[in-house]
Amino acid sequence: MSSIATHRRVRAAFTALVFALTLTACGGGGGAAGTNPATTTTYSSVAMAGELIDYSIDTTNLAYTYTITESQFGLTGKTGSGTLTRNADGSYTPSGVPNARVVVLPNGMLIGAVREQFGASVITVPIIGLSNPVSSASALAATYNYVTRGCLGIVCASAHGTFAVGADSTWTSCPNNNLIGGSCPVTPNSGTLTSLGNGRWRVMHNGTDIGTAIGFSSAGQNVLIVDLKDRRAGGFGIGAIVGAQQTTMTTAQTDGTWIAGSTAGHWAVFTATGTSIAFNSIDGVPSSATTSFSPNVPWTGLATTPAGGVAILAGAGVYVLETAGGQAEIGVKIH
Repeated sequence: MSSIATHRRVRAAFTALVFALTLTACGGGGGAAGTNPATTTTYSSVAMAGELIDYSIDTTNLAYTYTITESQFGLTGKTGSGTLTRNADGSYTPSGVPNARVVVLPNGMLIGAVREQFGASVITVPIIGLSNPVSSASALAATYNYVTRGCLGIVCASAHGTFAVGADSTWTSCPNNNLIGGSCPVTPNSGTLTSLGNGRWRVMHNGTDIGTAIGFSSAGQNVLIVDLKDRRAGGFGIGAIVGAQQTTMTTAQTDGTWIAGSTAGHWAVFTATGTSIAFNSIDGVPSSATTSFSPNVPWTGLATTPAGGVAILAGAGVYVLETAGGQAEIGVKIH
């Protein structure tokens, strides 16, 4: 779970070439193949840059389309499309973003990527989506560990903490600390969730709409994702929060192969065994890099890395990492 960026030095020359090629690619890639509505699934998705996206994938005709439904960069209504290449590990490579991967889990979760002009530059941004977000606050009620990355102007940072959602649609968050027995050793944040329909929730904080949340429950564990749009000085920023219900991290959750993308534009495939990590590839290039992690540190359900990162590898199959350098990574377990 060490940052992907930490290990990319072993492939620096190739990565530079990949970026030189991908910077010239169009946002959506090539034209999409013919679609069959019966095989197309749409995922309510959040981009780590702070966008809401409807991302549709057709695994029969190997095509994808997306529409940005809410943007902090003037891209509302922007669409993209392209084709998919099926990979041996069950993932897909989207046209236009050759180092990225699209992964669909049976529980309705998706990891993918879009390439658009988010801010001053055209960049590749990982997205996380849900096909059937829940519409009941009681179904979301739980205590979650979270990792967030937000930007205010040109200053971006990642962080971790806990938050709790109540069946009455209220929420409380404890930044950089664990909510133990409902208490927080620092001044907590709090607010309410207001249903927008179709499994989307307006997140209110001190009378301000700070973002839109989507969530689901799978195998007894909830996942809640928030698209952040808080431009207030000292606010939550523009970006995303990914939370997973707090449970003790076990090897049954962590052992396996994971695919992850970073806010720096890199992608990796890695295998976790016990407390060891072996990188299979970085940006599509075979890798022999290794690292380790300490589970349930600094508290239950989180893990720390030798590089100083803090991560979640949840039983629902979601991975999210706060890197020591202020970036973030999101991914899923493929097997």
